[in-house]
Amino acid sequence: QIVLQTVSQGSLDASKELQNEFATIEKKKEELADYLCEDRKNLSLEDVFSTMKTFRELFLKALQ
Repeated sequence: QIVLQTVSQGSLDASKELQNEFATIEKKKEELADYLCEDRKNLSLEDVFSTMKTFRELFLKALQ
């Protein structure tokens, strides 16, 4: 009984921490959208990271 309660409490705590992390990520994403003058609702982090990766690759190629 005690072990189950401890595991359940641990799961609840982990879930709350995960929710907090997602909230932090969402806030940072909105700040990034504002910085890039993008629509907060339509900004895709995948697209941003893909663009950054492409820029980096082209920049390094230009340096060579």
